[in-house]
Parts: sequence; structure tokens; C-alpha cells
Amino acid sequence: MKKIMNISTWIAIFLYLTISLSFVTEKHKNTICSHINVHIQDSLQDKFITEEDITDFIHDLEQKVLGQPIKKINIRRLEQMISDKSVVRQTEIYFTGDGNLNIEIDQRNPIIRVVNRKGQSYYIDNNGVIIPVRGNKFSHTLIANGEIIEFFELAKTDLLKCPENRKSNKNYSICDIYEMAKFINQDPFWKSQIEQIYLNKKGEYELVPRVGAHLIKFGSFHNYREKFRNLRVFYKKGLNNVGWNQYLVINLKYDNQIICEKR
Repeated sequence: MKKIMNISTWIAIFLYLTISLSFVTEKHKNTICSHINVHIQDSLQDKFITEEDITDFIHDLEQKVLGQPIKKINIRRLEQMISDKSVVRQTEIYFTGDGNLNIEIDQRNPIIRVVNRKGQSYYIDNNGVIIPVRGNKFSHTLIANGEIIEFFELAKTDLLKCPENRKSNKNYSICDIYEMAKFINQDPFWKSQIEQIYLNKKGEYELVPRVGAHLIKFGSFHNYREKFRNLRVFYKKGLNNVGWNQYLVINLKYDNQIICEKR
């Protein structure tokens, strides 16, 4: 008898919780969306998109959000619409019990801004996604310019897809630049030291440093890691002793050689 009573008690508790939860859930669904909160990750570093941009986008939708019951708002569709923007990597949207619509946005992380030979400008993020430059949206990052020719049509491309076994070809210089930019951004020293990559008409790279009044003639993309390694040693054992403004040009074009031109 005692066992039967215990089972009956648990069944009653279960039914009570189920009914109560259904009531709370239904009440929550009927709650009116009263406010929109937007939080953008890394907004101090990059200004590709702002909280105001997102709230304006929500307000301009054909199906209104503010003032509508929560149950009528398709959160998954909103997430997809915001994530479709080229500068957004991921979006998460959720409601709180007081009717606030919370939007969490993770921006893309640009590693380089490219200005090609046609004067077209765009960013590339660390995943190879191409981000158009619009208005006054900016990112303080590495710059590449000069005789850059893409192997794709920029207006129809949103992802950089570089052939694995590409031969030396000026059309694929953008792939070399992207690979070099990833290398520079992954190293704290080079990220703080190199501010510009320039591709000249000979297909050779020149680097502009932040510290030191010299130009780095880098040469071809071939053995680029070894060239950076040699340059780091030269900075540490050479320029630290004679001064960072001693030379006009530091030439890395030739294997295992560093040729310097004094001022």
C-alpha cells in the first residue's frame, strides 16, 4: 500500500509540473517583444558592423519584431538573415522572460586589406572569406597593394579558394599574399612590425615595417618562412646593435643572404 501511495504521489507531482510548465511556456510565448539588445564581439578592434546597423536592419524588416508576441517571431530565420551578411561569422538570438530580444554577433576576423591593381579594395579574414569594404567600416590590419591580379571575378566571389598545387603565376599572387598574411598575423612580433606588403611589376614583394626607416626587399614568395627567420635574426643581432635607422634597404631576395644598403 505504501509503495502504491508513493507512485501516486510522484504521478501527481509530475502532472503538476507538466501543467505548470505548459502554462509558463504559453505565457512566455504571448509575451510582447519590448526591446532589442545587440552585443557584438570584438567591436573595439573592428568596426565592420555596429549595434545600430543591426537594430536598423531589424526595424526595416517587412515583418515587424518590436511589439509582436514572441511566438510570432521566427528566431532561426532572423539568425540566418543576419549571418548571411559577409562581415558576420556567427549569430545567436534568444528571448528573456521580460520580452527582450537578445542578439549576440561574432564578427569575422580580417587579417589583411587588399587593394588590387584596379583599385578595388576588400578584406580577407583568417578563414579566407572575402569581406567587401563599405562606407566608413574599417579594420586596423595589414595592407597589401600593387600589381595584384586575382584569378577570380571579385564581384562573384566570397571565399578565397587557392589551388593546392599552383605553379608560379602572377594571377595566384593573392594566394601567396593570403598565406603570408596568415603567417604574419600568427606571430606577435611580425604582426606588430609589418604593416604593408607591396607587389611590384617584377612580381617581387616589398615589405614596409612599422619600426625602422628601411624598405625590405623580400623578393619572391619562395622560401618566405626562411626569409622571415633570417630577418628576425638580423633584427636581433644586427639592428639592435647598430640602430634601426642605419639602413635604407634590407635585401632578402637571395638565398641565405642579407644585403643592406646604408643611408
